[in-house]
Amino acid sequence: MKILVATLLSLTLTILSFPQEEDNNVQFGLGVSLSSELSSLRVFSEFGEVQILTQPLNLANFSMIIKGNFFRFEPSLGYFTISSDYSNDGYTYERSSSNIRLGAVLAFNNDPIESVDFYYGIDFGVIISSYSFTSNVSDQSTDDSKTDFFIGPAVGGEYMFNKHFSLGGEINLNYISIGHYDSEGESSSWAISTRGLIFLRWYIN
Repeated sequence: MKILVATLLSLTLTILSFPQEEDNNVQFGLGVSLSSELSSLRVFSEFGEVQILTQPLNLANFSMIIKGNFFRFEPSLGYFTISSDYSNDGYTYERSSSNIRLGAVLAFNNDPIESVDFYYGIDFGVIISSYSFTSNVSDQSTDDSKTDFFIGPAVGGEYMFNKHFSLGGEINLNYISIGHYDSEGESSSWAISTRGLIFLRWYIN
């Protein structure tokens, strides 16, 4: 967490130190994206180290955009939920998991090439997860939550159809510090995640 805050402050101060031109036009906009993510997870516990290659996660994200001549700031919100139930020989259970991804990209704008704007910076934020489990065995029930932190480089570009509409793509490589549910006991987990996004953006001004 300290590394996340220090990196964010350093990049923010660097951006603010850039000289601003008088004709600097800051644009505001909204975006929607579809992302596909694949993570390699490592878990450290009293039983040793375990490496797991997770399945791809497809997620819809919604974002706001603040875009200047030299920089862009794009906070985003994504949500994913999954549930399942099982029944066999009198034993039944239901379980569900929900994940909220609160993140942002803080980036420098590169010189545009024709109608394509490129940018590079950092992607950072948190993933808030909740988990519930119920079964008919002694009325067993579990409700738990955890928070993960992520940070990593981001590179992207967008094709400007006109001043207000664009179609773009972005690639992230995130380090994720994974929290643990109380029911899991003491463990230390982290993951390296590759994430690709396709964006539609609308600029208001």
